[in-house]
Amino acid sequence: MKRIQIKSLNTKALAATSLFLLSSCATIMSGGSPKITINGDVPEPVTVTTEKKSYTGTLPLVVKVKRHHLEGQRIRISSEHYKFNDIILNKTINGYAFGNIIIGGIIGWGIDLCTNCVCVPLQTTYDIKPLAKTLSEAADSNVSTSK
Repeated sequence: MKRIQIKSLNTKALAATSLFLLSSCATIMSGGSPKITINGDVPEPVTVTTEKKSYTGTLPLVVKVKRHHLEGQRIRISSEHYKFNDIILNKTINGYAFGNIIIGGIIGWGIDLCTNCVCVPLQTTYDIKPLAKTLSEAADSNVSTSK
């Protein structure tokens, strides 16, 4: 008798756990913070600043952005001698979220809404180009050219 009760309890626990895990499909499949790759031909290290963190290094750089409020999130890029346009993120619907309508129902959709996994960045790779040299670099160029 006890053996049957334990098996029954284990089966119920497994079913409940599976239901919870499967009901947040987009949350599980999308993982944590979205990653954005920034490529470019810049001959010096750059600093890339997101709402989450600042990254310094040579391009390409992979940076993480906050999942909450993706739309309009700004990524700033700077370097010692160059200026860059900011990257403004746009979002789109995560394909995994549609699986929750079928598999997870209202509970799964609600979990994905709370974790903002219903949305992903519209674009995950950006190619940047420097706009112009900063004043200090332009002054250095003028001095060496005039000699």
